[in-house]
Amino acid sequence: MNDTLEKAEIAYSSEVKKQVKINKVPFLHKFYMLIFSGVLSLMSVAMPFFTNFANSLQSQNLYIGMMMSKGQMPYSDVFASGGFLYYALIALSYLMGSTIWLVILEFVTFYLSGIYFYKIIYHLTKNRDVVAFFNLVFYALNLILGFGGLYPIQWAMPFVLIALWFLMKYFRGIVNDEAFILYGFVGSIALLLDPQTFLFWLVSFLAIAVYNVKQKHMARGFYQLLCIVFGTILVLYIVGYFVFNLQLISPYIKEALIYPLTHFAAGKDAFWYTLPLQAFILFSSGLVWGFIHFMRKGRKESTDIVILWLIAVVWLVYAVRILLVQDCQLYYGLTILPFGLAFTAIYIADLYQSSLTKDKTSHRRHRKVGSSRVGEIFMGRHAVVSWAVLVYALFLLSANVTSTLTHNGERSTIATYLKNNVGDSLVYVWDRSAKIYLDGKLKTGSQFVLPIAAANATNQKILEDELLQHDAKYIAVNSKLSISSILKKDLSKNYKQVSISGTKDFKVYKLK
Repeated sequence: MNDTLEKAEIAYSSEVKKQVKINKVPFLHKFYMLIFSGVLSLMSVAMPFFTNFANSLQSQNLYIGMMMSKGQMPYSDVFASGGFLYYALIALSYLMGSTIWLVILEFVTFYLSGIYFYKIIYHLTKNRDVVAFFNLVFYALNLILGFGGLYPIQWAMPFVLIALWFLMKYFRGIVNDEAFILYGFVGSIALLLDPQTFLFWLVSFLAIAVYNVKQKHMARGFYQLLCIVFGTILVLYIVGYFVFNLQLISPYIKEALIYPLTHFAAGKDAFWYTLPLQAFILFSSGLVWGFIHFMRKGRKESTDIVILWLIAVVWLVYAVRILLVQDCQLYYGLTILPFGLAFTAIYIADLYQSSLTKDKTSHRRHRKVGSSRVGEIFMGRHAVVSWAVLVYALFLLSANVTSTLTHNGERSTIATYLKNNVGDSLVYVWDRSAKIYLDGKLKTGSQFVLPIAAANATNQKILEDELLQHDAKYIAVNSKLSISSILKKDLSKNYKQVSISGTKDFKVYKLK
């Protein structure tokens, strides 16, 4: 009996060493990832130079973090859908004097994401040419879909990929049960950065449970559950202490976890327009057709069939959510990015290997090989639509920059005026950007920092009711945005317009 256990331990140890050696990331590829991570982080809106170009969500998140550093809490004082740790890190950067610290944090998260994405794709394809190309695509799509960074999912991504890498090894039988402490640890951190990763953790937990039942590992499964709980407690015990003391548990669960899972419309655009648009974005980004190929052909012979089905279910769940957002922005695709690229990488790897085999058997002059050949195959499949998503991304960027250059001068003027006249009073900014709040360090008169945050009819009514209570002494209105007739009447009745030189597209109202 002892001899059998000893042999099993030796076999397990040798398999672990073999996998570690095979999946080691080459130094040159690490160097490339350092460069890509540096470029992405330096283009972040956390850079003081780029902060003025932040979109609605990015500027709102910066504002919530800034106000958290001043004692105004997310979830209870303002509506927030990011994780507590996410806003706490932004608040910490303000306490340290500059958001430049967030650039360093983003550099680390981008680099770690690239490392584990590399490991996962190589594990699935066993081809470094394919991995090198798709690692570049991973960074390129982070730039295109998540331009400016500072999205919660980008900070949570390395922890999601670490968990996915861990499960790949577990389903291969090369992970000890005690290692599930790591799974619980990274899972809790990811949830505290981006609660919407809950969908991934739910599916992966169910996959572990089904796998253990099928393998009749009931005792092991219970032990793994205890390890997950222990790993989770290591994080939640510390963070939960602050959440509990600040009395944020109930609003945190309601706004950051339940709301995103029950209210899919994150924007106000027409569904008939956003549905095909988001579907086109997913297709043109190369995040769909690899999944379709997997569902058509399958890989029953694969030793990774469990993890492939796990990725497929996660892909499907996030894809449905993206198609229902009712928004024209690109950053929703970040949630599905690694899962969609994993399937596409497998598909391209098969095509690449087939092309090499055909070259050999037909005795033709060999075409070029390597990552450039992989890129040719990838672009050859959907070159036109790939360029289309880039054009659309540039269109959104140029529209945002144009709007910024047009209005930021007025926003700065209004922020200066309000900062000098408001005192401790509340204000409200009816705008697409939180720049006026940020520049003036002003407290909002509603739990919804910007009108875009009140996406559904219920929240729009709450916002309207809060403004009708006249807690906001000043209200700044971007005339380019529509406002309800009720609020228009209330402004004319209970507020008087303030004359501020240099403002054309904004109107500022003061409570009578």
